[in-house]
Amino acid sequence: MKDFPLYRSSQSCLACLLIIVAPLLLFSFSPMMGLYVVSAVLFLLPIAVCVSGLCSGLAAMAAGTLAGLLAMYRLLGPAGLGLAAVYLLPIVAAFAVVILKRIPFWKGCAGMIAVHLASLIAVYVLLQQRTGWQLYSAAGIAASDWLRNWELGDAMLYQLYSSGFIDLKTGLQQDLYVLSDAAREDMLLSVRTLVTTQLESLVPNIIVSQSIVGGVLCLLLPLRFGFIAEEKRVFLREAKGRPIKRGKELGPMLTAETQEEEKTAEKEKIDFPDIGMPPFHQWHIPRGKGWQVGAALIAGYLLRFSGEPTLHIAGVLLYAAASSLFSIQGAALVNFMQRTRGAQRGWRIALPIILMLVSLLTLIGIFDQINNIRGLRKPREPKEDF
Repeated sequence: MKDFPLYRSSQSCLACLLIIVAPLLLFSFSPMMGLYVVSAVLFLLPIAVCVSGLCSGLAAMAAGTLAGLLAMYRLLGPAGLGLAAVYLLPIVAAFAVVILKRIPFWKGCAGMIAVHLASLIAVYVLLQQRTGWQLYSAAGIAASDWLRNWELGDAMLYQLYSSGFIDLKTGLQQDLYVLSDAAREDMLLSVRTLVTTQLESLVPNIIVSQSIVGGVLCLLLPLRFGFIAEEKRVFLREAKGRPIKRGKELGPMLTAETQEEEKTAEKEKIDFPDIGMPPFHQWHIPRGKGWQVGAALIAGYLLRFSGEPTLHIAGVLLYAAASSLFSIQGAALVNFMQRTRGAQRGWRIALPIILMLVSLLTLIGIFDQINNIRGLRKPREPKEDF
């Protein structure tokens, strides 16, 4: 397969082994790192595997997927392996289909989002069936049992109590890190209640937001980083057979038109799948669709406070979907501003991640939708007077 050779270069395959495969397998042998491994498989591994497919080749893509499956098997046994397979394999297969079939970018994004959503719902249903449709209660019990058996559990319970996350009715002993049995059990009951109630809103939020953001990133980042990697490989191959000119041999400076022509010619030499992805700094929600997404955001925010469980869940889903779309637009605006100011590539990647972690990208996306800072939306034509 031309788009997925066995490997593109030995250096890129080695980088995949060091960045993806080795950490997953290494951390899976530590129970303390189990939560981090599961989180990495859920949020990062699909993106990393897709990036490795276009940057390093089929061998690296398969190695990353296999490492995720083995890590989950090491942590959770056959059940973990099955859940990881249900989640990862459809996403990797969908990505391969989009690239091989040259499906247009936005249709490919829609397909990747749908596959992400279906995979996460399948995992959710399997977990519910395994826990007798009491997933949130089972998670609360598991969290309290883990803290009870952990040697540092008492210290963690006190930290949760001092931070205001859990309550305590029976009191503490004078030694702050040595709890009485009654205090410990009361704190563990509070932990169980906290986990159960938080998961009721957190799980639907994760399913929707991870489907949208993960589905988009599984195409955006592989296409972008894969093209950069292939561009460098082509340049290095040609540089080996081309003498280096120095001093006066360089000749006259190239004009802007000549430089653009050379860039176009270089791109034509690069054998890389083109599915029509627009530049990220130009991504935006059209004006009409923006008002609909904004209405969904407001409705979801209000419905989250409803006492009716069905309306509450509907509000959580609406708010998660709308805020995810605005956060992607916010990241595009940040990238536009950074490109305008000549920011380095590493900083253009790091800053949106930081802003996402502090939940500012959604606000930036809403601000861009209202003010049309980049001028990408056509101004409304004035109505004629009769």
